[in-house]
Amino acid sequence: MQVGLLEPDRFDPSAIARLRQVGHVVVPFDGSNLTEFLQPVQVLFTRLAYPIDGAFLAQAPALRYLCSPTTGHAHMDEDALAQRGIRVVSLRGEQSFLETIRATPEHTFGLILALLRRYRGAFSHVDAGGWNRDLFRGEELYGQKVGIVGLGRVGFRVASYCEAFGAQVSYFDTEKEVKAAPGWPRLTGVQQLIEANRIIVLCASYTNGAAPVFGREQIAAMRGRYLVNTARGELVDEGALLKAIEADALEGVAIDVLSQETGAHQLERWNAAAAGRNIVVTPHIGGATFTAMAKTENFIVGKLEKILDGTENAT
Repeated sequence: MQVGLLEPDRFDPSAIARLRQVGHVVVPFDGSNLTEFLQPVQVLFTRLAYPIDGAFLAQAPALRYLCSPTTGHAHMDEDALAQRGIRVVSLRGEQSFLETIRATPEHTFGLILALLRRYRGAFSHVDAGGWNRDLFRGEELYGQKVGIVGLGRVGFRVASYCEAFGAQVSYFDTEKEVKAAPGWPRLTGVQQLIEANRIIVLCASYTNGAAPVFGREQIAAMRGRYLVNTARGELVDEGALLKAIEADALEGVAIDVLSQETGAHQLERWNAAAAGRNIVVTPHIGGATFTAMAKTENFIVGKLEKILDGTENAT
């Protein structure tokens, strides 16, 4: 069975060794000819750089398993995969394992502090030779009101970090039963959460094709507030958000995700909007630590081994 590594850069060596031990031929993509690379591949490991759609799959006639060490599937056309009978092997639903991965909540918390302390502007100021702290007088997290949209694995950790720093936490979640601390009130909707808090953090999951959680009404209510999104760009009406940023309506925005990230994204507009404003954009690095990526790659290899042995089903 031939295994292709579509994004092989720093793929964990121990995960590759495990694949080779069970007799799989591991082929890394060298970036030269995608069609030639995909033709014989039966198992494909991918991250987030490529849209896995019908046109992509047409180049991979032998593909049987798509392995993606991610919880979200926004980069995949799940209908096209299902029509081809290709099984997806991902981290979706692997809650026990994911509890050991803290990269995304830590990054999310860092972005909250970056906005409150205006790090982007301060870094650029010093890089240009400046040394005027009064231009970047910020705020403390202590005493702030923080609203979490989606109190799942990431949301719970972010809420815990914020509470440890003395912030008041509340949340909204569509799930009936969630893990929450006793002092975190559950609000009835996103609009109410915005009205009750100054910092809003998007940690919700996203289903392909779903409407944004943050539409025009919610963005209009964010005037003078901070927004952090490390979940999925599609959770937000991105055009409306960019208009609000360009009108200086929000106190600060930090994102680690773009809408249509592997397609016709608006990074150029984001960069233009960020100039001179309290805007932080990072390139989807929430889960990108050496520790997290090595652990997730090995976990997916182990899950694939069990699937091939017939001892576990893919999700």
